Amino acid sequence: MSMNREAYELANELQTELLKNGDCLMETLDEMEMRRYQQAVLKEIREEKKMRRRTFGRRSAAACAAVVLLTGATVFGGEVHAAIRQISWSLSSALGLSADLEAYRDVVNTSVADHGYVVTLQEAVVSEEKLVVNYTIQQEDGASMEEILVPSGVVYVNGKPVLNGAGGSAGYLDEEQKIVGAEISYELPGMDLSSVNEYRLVVDSLGHEKDLEGKWEFAFEAEGADLIADTRRIRLQKEFILPDGVSITLEELTLNDLEQRISYRTSERTDYVLQVLTEDSKGHKAEFDTIYYDGKIGSGYMQNQEIIEDGRIDAEAESVDLTFYTVELPKESGRMSDDYVQVGDTFSVTLSF
Repeated sequence: MSMNREAYELANELQTELLKNGDCLMETLDEMEMRRYQQAVLKEIREEKKMRRRTFGRRSAAACAAVVLLTGATVFGGEVHAAIRQISWSLSSALGLSADLEAYRDVVNTSVADHGYVVTLQEAVVSEEKLVVNYTIQQEDGASMEEILVPSGVVYVNGKPVLNGAGGSAGYLDEEQKIVGAEISYELPGMDLSSVNEYRLVVDSLGHEKDLEGKWEFAFEAEGADLIADTRRIRLQKEFILPDGVSITLEELTLNDLEQRISYRTSERTDYVLQVLTEDSKGHKAEFDTIYYDGKIGSGYMQNQEIIEDGRIDAEAESVDLTFYTVELPKESGRMSDDYVQVGDTFSVTLSF
């Protein structure tokens, strides 16, 4: 059984640099736990990024079709950078979604230049305990880029920094490799994002193999009320016992236009990574992989990674079968095993749409 590497990369691209003032809204993973997770996937992340430089175009074919390049000058701080192309690149296209997120998105479309690179924050969508954005990156002189640069930094909510999980995917948007597109999800667990909040994204580096330090800062307001209200919730409350004796409860299946996820809770911290395979009554199959897990409070969720290929649980399906799998994090080697083992029996739930 194959593991979706991008999903695991998303789950484990955790920010480790402590903020200078140490002020965080959420408690972060302890050092040993963080190291275990990062060590397990670090090598896989490097290999996956190298592979994406060769194969990203296959995945982003639909997304690239939605990119609109507007030839002309763009003004940054009073200076004209004629080589920079303004880009209209929707978040739904960046995520490979068939659904249109127009009803839920906030269009920021703000560009900041520093150290010869222009970063543009295109759009933002706020969901349950999550902020999802898409960036484009170009060189100010319009030259081609030799590698895919990934933005990293800190997200602030109402003026307070949140140091937690963040990750996503990136790739070139043009054949000349002059424009990089990146979608990033910032995990904001335990926060009420349904009302209007002030967000500030401070990108302090662009990197892949070697980081380029700088400052690209964006501020905007957004709320997740509509998307959260339009989320369908199916109660699961199915308990399993992992091989290490830890009890896990699959709590809820949630479905909306942005994502499909299964939330879960563990009785104590575990070194097992979780996965659920589903097949609905219409015959559509999907794979839910671990995206976020906080071992200190025993809470996490898995996300449907088949949405990119339009592999959603069908909105008209009457029921869905779920099969639970798990694999242990490596204790020594950094290479993640694909040998998922089924735990318990397949079970079925009625979809109350």
